[in-house]
Amino acid sequence: MKKNNILLLVNNLDIVKDLKEESNITFLFPVSEFSVGFERTFRVEEIPEGFIFVNRILDNEGIEKFKKFIGALPSNIKGIVFDDVGVLNVLLKVNLNITKILFLNHLNCNYESVNAYLDFVDSVVVSTDITIEEIDEILKKAKKPVVLYTFGHINIMYSRRTLLTNYNNHFKKDVPTIADLTEKISGKKFKAQESIYGTVIYTNEPFNGLELRNRENVLFNLINMTFFTNEKMLEIIKSDSNLEDKYPYKYLSAEKTIVKISDIKD
Repeated sequence: MKKNNILLLVNNLDIVKDLKEESNITFLFPVSEFSVGFERTFRVEEIPEGFIFVNRILDNEGIEKFKKFIGALPSNIKGIVFDDVGVLNVLLKVNLNITKILFLNHLNCNYESVNAYLDFVDSVVVSTDITIEEIDEILKKAKKPVVLYTFGHINIMYSRRTLLTNYNNHFKKDVPTIADLTEKISGKKFKAQESIYGTVIYTNEPFNGLELRNRENVLFNLINMTFFTNEKMLEIIKSDSNLEDKYPYKYLSAEKTIVKISDIKD
């Protein structure tokens, strides 16, 4: 079975050493000051060759800092994954020979929006909120190879507020900044990561889309190792199985994103 190249969003440097012999893996590092939702971020000077991840929503001050940061990017940084259109505007004005990937969380649900953004970037990350059939349609009609979110906990909400700290202050509690949460009405469970830049809420179970590893017109299969140990991540990456017995959760929708009004019955 053909397997595509992997873009691995890492949480430590040891995993890079463990996988250094794997030629099909590119490492993606959440970068300090510009990433949120991670227990560990990385300064550019400590990053070996790879891509950087920028997912903070930046205000004017943040954009100015990012301009200085991106202008001094070292040659070992080969690409950037980002989800702020303000960042895109900056990147369009500088001459950088790096791969630019737009990751609009929960957007890019059809080939028309994907192709619209592909006029400005090298690739985009396809939404996990659509069906397998819709993903295959995007792969068939996208004008450039795209990135498929293939495994890992999914960011379902990001707030620039420090929600856990605010909760602790208001209710005199002591919830840690990395927490397992339960919504009391539905009983649904979530994971949360907080830093000075805000709070990210993740799905409790990792999304398993390992069956997407053999698709055509794919630049990378994105794997997010947030909340995972090196041991478990190595098992996931090196397995020829889709591991559905261990990780059954599939966030992909069972219903199409777009329906006709006439198809909706009272």
